[in-house]
Amino acid sequence: MKSLLVVVVTLITLTSSMNPNRRGGGGHSNEYVLDLKKMDDPENLMTQIKYLATALHGCGFEPELPTMKLKYLQNTSLTCNDGTPAGYYVRKSFGSKRWLIFLEGGWYCYDDNSCRSRWQSMQSLMSSKGWSYSKTGSGLLSADPEENPHWWNANTVYIPYCSSDVWSGTAQKTDQGQYSFMGALILEGVIKELLSQGLSVANKVLLAGSSAGGTGVLLNLDRVSDIVKAAGSTAQVRGLCDSGWFLDTLHNSKQQCTNTLSCAPSEAIRRGMKLWHGQVPSRCQANYNADEMWKCFFGYRIYPSLQTPVFIFQWLFDEAQLTVDIMGPPVQLEHWNYMQKLGRQLRSSLRNVSAVFAPSCYSHVVITGRRWLDINVKGNSLPRALECWMNSPEEYNHFQRDTDDEDDEPMVHPLSKEGRQQRNQLSADAHDKHRYMVHHNRCHHRLVDNAPCPQCNPSCPKLTNPFTDEEMDFLPFLKLMGFDLTGLARQLGLDIKNPALLDPSVVMEIMSKRN
Repeated sequence: MKSLLVVVVTLITLTSSMNPNRRGGGGHSNEYVLDLKKMDDPENLMTQIKYLATALHGCGFEPELPTMKLKYLQNTSLTCNDGTPAGYYVRKSFGSKRWLIFLEGGWYCYDDNSCRSRWQSMQSLMSSKGWSYSKTGSGLLSADPEENPHWWNANTVYIPYCSSDVWSGTAQKTDQGQYSFMGALILEGVIKELLSQGLSVANKVLLAGSSAGGTGVLLNLDRVSDIVKAAGSTAQVRGLCDSGWFLDTLHNSKQQCTNTLSCAPSEAIRRGMKLWHGQVPSRCQANYNADEMWKCFFGYRIYPSLQTPVFIFQWLFDEAQLTVDIMGPPVQLEHWNYMQKLGRQLRSSLRNVSAVFAPSCYSHVVITGRRWLDINVKGNSLPRALECWMNSPEEYNHFQRDTDDEDDEPMVHPLSKEGRQQRNQLSADAHDKHRYMVHHNRCHHRLVDNAPCPQCNPSCPKLTNPFTDEEMDFLPFLKLMGFDLTGLARQLGLDIKNPALLDPSVVMEIMSKRN
């Protein structure tokens, strides 16, 4: 009979306030048992190691975390905008069959002028020159179980964004063209290389991305899933779109399309697709005419056609969307009013999304920073909701789709005439029905904030002064935008010399009534 080999690590934590009733005097003992007999179950072993690492962290032990190492693609024809080799960073994790593949974001350029301007101001997003040999992940990419409770031990891949094409391009550099745009081909090349490094035997694959990388997830998710399955893998492939669910809105003020900020998103993508030779999923193509392929870059339009499950994280008052729509930061009361209008549009566009986390905050991107732990909607944290969804049975993205209905009506703009008609046709109890059928006695992964105004959610990150980049509290930010806090204080019967006494939720309620 084999003997059981057990490693017992006993950690004694002494407290300054000793409890005489506690056995053992003023300390307490926690035992973490690592059962090495379970070496044939790497996932179980890694869970045990997580508990041990957490305990050591609490005792002040700070181990050096593993980093992601740079690898250039073996296919040297796949390049960044300037012709330098494309690549990726990877951190392998012993025993783990989870793979996290992340697409970096960072706007785009759509014609010669905007690309020339981008090269002058953001060259690091167009070239691999100067890439470091290693990278330390944070947030969902962190190897620290305190910062990343569920994915810390996953095989983690970070693909830098150097193609300026929202991960859609297939255009090679030519004598006539100064730049190449190969985002879609770069991603395909990385996936094919990873198959021989363990991706082919994965059990879970999460393709994630932030901002333009989030949109890249929507554009490439089905194709990545097809490549993995074609290699014989039985892995569950899913996507995570962080702050990449944009609306094809018109500018708040009409301007010539002279740069990225002045050009409406729909027009910029329309022009960019021609420059990039951009490709979109075939199922989305089928919904639009040849000159309307640009519409597939917008979340609410492409989402119903996706076959691979995707989780949407979206701030209801997205900073990047607003920066483009109002051509800069919101510093006037009319801008704030437009923010509330956009928030209503975004909330409406998410109504048929089955897995979504949408806080009522003014911010942009979240999963690559430590603050991703702190964001909360209806008592649920983002890591908890994401893990709940990852462990849930595979379901349709569009939860109201009938399984035998192959002729789903394409999504339309939520505030258009057709959009209003579409919403009116939905039954009033649709969400209750979905909640009962899909989430009954389970954790929640459809969480859209009910707060009607930006920053009403107390877990929102602090606002940023658009002129100094310093963090600001809610009321000073309102004052900076020119809002009359003194008049508001008088209206509430409060001391006009101390407007800080105002409850932010009351402030926003009054502002919403003024719209």
